[in-house]
Order: sequence, then C-alpha cells, then structure tokens
Amino acid sequence: MGYLWVMTIGFVICLGLVGGTLLYFISTAFNLKDASRIDLLDTKREK
Repeated sequence: MGYLWVMTIGFVICLGLVGGTLLYFISTAFNLKDASRIDLLDTKREK
C-alpha cells in the first residue's frame, strides 16, 4: 500500500514539474510588453 502512495505522490510531482515548465515557456512566448506596444489602439484610448 505504501508503494502505491509513493507512486501517486511521485506522479503528482512529475505532473507539477511538467505543467510548470509548460506554463513558463508559454508565458514567455506571450511577450505582454511587446503586445501593448504593437496594439496602439488600446494604449491611446481617451476617456
């Protein structure tokens, strides 16, 4: 029974590492500063 718990915890840790790495690279691909520089209509909106 202990073996199954160790495998489950290890699997969850591996999923967390893979998911964190994926989210990191996706967030660096979306350069938000560059998007606001390109989209001039959004930054020059006057109220």
